[in-house]
Amino acid sequence: MENTMSKIAVIGAGSVGATTAYTLVMKNLAAEVILVDINEAKEEGEVMDINDALSFVETGKIKGGSYEDAAMADVIIITAGLPQKTGEQNRLELVNKNKEIIRSIFGQLKPLNPSAVIVIVSNPVDIMAYYAQELSGLPRTQVFGTGTSLDTARLRTEIGLALDVNPQSVSGFVLGEHGESEFVAWSTVNVGGVPIREKLSQDRIDEIAQKVKDDAKNIIDRKGATFYGIAAVVSDVVESILLDQDKVLPISTRLENHSGISGVCLGMPAVIGRQGIKEIWNLELVGSEKEKLRQSAEAIRQYIL
Repeated sequence: MENTMSKIAVIGAGSVGATTAYTLVMKNLAAEVILVDINEAKEEGEVMDINDALSFVETGKIKGGSYEDAAMADVIIITAGLPQKTGEQNRLELVNKNKEIIRSIFGQLKPLNPSAVIVIVSNPVDIMAYYAQELSGLPRTQVFGTGTSLDTARLRTEIGLALDVNPQSVSGFVLGEHGESEFVAWSTVNVGGVPIREKLSQDRIDEIAQKVKDDAKNIIDRKGATFYGIAAVVSDVVESILLDQDKVLPISTRLENHSGISGVCLGMPAVIGRQGIKEIWNLELVGSEKEKLRQSAEAIRQYIL
């Protein structure tokens, strides 16, 4: 289903950005996809490569562009930043370097489309989403990160494999930081309406939770980066925005007076539509899950003070 009037900008033509741009083109979500990178040769090469697929899709155009071009897009996706490397302890170590990259990008995204929705992918995504909200000048509902959407997708896949069912039949969320302090809110997880604890043993549940948390590191150790899954996540988020689908997705946004948490961005389910975040979905978490959410908030807070 194409959206013939919309433009999507992807800032960053690295593995994540280029794969995201390709995925968006293949899903026919906009008339035009703009790819922006400081490495103009890389940007041009990726555009030329994706161009070869245009005869198979409804997307009208993929092109390289400037920050000024990107600033006027309907959806702006920021993937630029230093990637997590093998051997680094966690995503939080990237904070200072990627914060400066985010600051530089917003310094050049002018004049910014006042109705644009900005999706942050750069890691550590919760902290980058916080700074993007501070720097953009847009309402916070129009600026958010991908949060724990990828972790949730991994959870659904692992449960689907364990029970030999389609992952789309699995409901539930990974919450908190997209990183070390993330956790599975098992009280929200069911398969075809049946609570997960009626289908899997506690040992199997624990095993799945650990695998979901370790997936990024395991992939990076083997191939240097993760990009297919996150590209699929971003395209799902963009689809919900441009087609005003009101999907409930676990994105990263600022919490205020939520479960005793304020002033940090964390992965929480929210209703996503054409104007961005319509509302944060109110989950009834059990006591231990609320405590894990607070611990995740404190893990993030130390990097934004």
